[in-house]
Amino acid sequence: MIKSKTTKFLRQIATVILTAVICLGSVIPAFATVEPSAEDKPAAASITKKLNMPEGTTTPGATFTFTFTKKSIDDKDVGLDTMPVIGPINIGFTGNDTGTTKESVKTVIRESDNVLNGITFPHAGVYVYEIEEVQSVTGYKPGSNETYTYSPAKYTITIYVKNKNSDLYVAAITSSIVTKDSESQASQTGEKIDPTPGGGTDGNYSKMIFTNTYLKAGGGSDPTNSDNHVLTVSKAVVGDYADRTRYFAFAITVTRPAGISKETIYKAYVMNKDATQVETSEKNYNSLSTDNNNFKYIEFTTGTPLTVNLRHDQKLVFNDLHIGSSYVAVESAVEHYIAAADVTVNGGTAINLKNDSHNTALSTETRMIGENKNIAAFTNTYRSITPTGVVINNLPFILILLLAAGALIGFIVVKSRKKNRYLS
Repeated sequence: MIKSKTTKFLRQIATVILTAVICLGSVIPAFATVEPSAEDKPAAASITKKLNMPEGTTTPGATFTFTFTKKSIDDKDVGLDTMPVIGPINIGFTGNDTGTTKESVKTVIRESDNVLNGITFPHAGVYVYEIEEVQSVTGYKPGSNETYTYSPAKYTITIYVKNKNSDLYVAAITSSIVTKDSESQASQTGEKIDPTPGGGTDGNYSKMIFTNTYLKAGGGSDPTNSDNHVLTVSKAVVGDYADRTRYFAFAITVTRPAGISKETIYKAYVMNKDATQVETSEKNYNSLSTDNNNFKYIEFTTGTPLTVNLRHDQKLVFNDLHIGSSYVAVESAVEHYIAAADVTVNGGTAINLKNDSHNTALSTETRMIGENKNIAAFTNTYRSITPTGVVINNLPFILILLLAAGALIGFIVVKSRKKNRYLS
């Protein structure tokens, strides 16, 4: 009985020890010893700047700035005035930066030089700074149709300065996360990360990462100005007997670009060919919204298809679509009309789409919005009619009817003759 209790007690002790070892194992990395650099090759640290934008967006020539705040020296927050000033550090981009594109997101990455270049420390010790991004840019300032989303990230950087004969050198640098760059950042708050410059080789960069998003909408506020049109869906009918007063239905769906996390509302205006706004709205909506310039517009919520009706020489124009968004326009099938469309994407060569027969729907297919002109010009051709009123497209059916009528008349004549012979 005593032996059994002793065995049970020993097992409990072993469990406690094992648990402690496991917990300690998870803590040890946070206090891991930093491997010192050689005296002739001091430690270095840099900042990595990521700029995300939708595919098709030109990189803005903006410069982002990062500040260093003195936090402590030798674990004390006194005597901070003896700490050298670091920064601000600037990282700039140019319009020629193409970056890489993955899943419709274009990413341009730049890594700063060593943030300690030119810095002289007064004596050996441990220096701690906090790094964050200034919430504004220099160079390419955002216009009314552009936005930057700045990184909320904050990092501490701890610099270990050692004596070197009659001189000093930076023996090691560590960094830890105060505020995460984003929810997708793998490391957690308080976790140590490696600030060592990687030079971008094979995607290797300093892990002190600040990620920003840049969004640009095209166009402007005046829908009567064609230079403000980001997307135009136009309607024309051709043919001697085409009905120019008839409305044709278009199911249009707009999709938000990568980088916008929630559905967005865009404005669309129904315009005449002469750039005046269509006065009537009975073929579209009973109530339209009015913008600040007193123009009527239709609200398009991204991801939700909406049907708009257009007749000859009318067009639907969008002024505020974000670059990198996409759309698809599907014209409903209409009897006696053959649909065709010239689709221009980002100012490129028009793509010609055409149905082979009448009464068939036609889709632009999904097209991305670029910074240049985006147009879907639909043209419907009415069936051919001869001056005699005989519809050429229906001629085979008319011939069949004539043959049937002829056969019936012949049968009646033959029947009548037989009856007359019988009576005589």
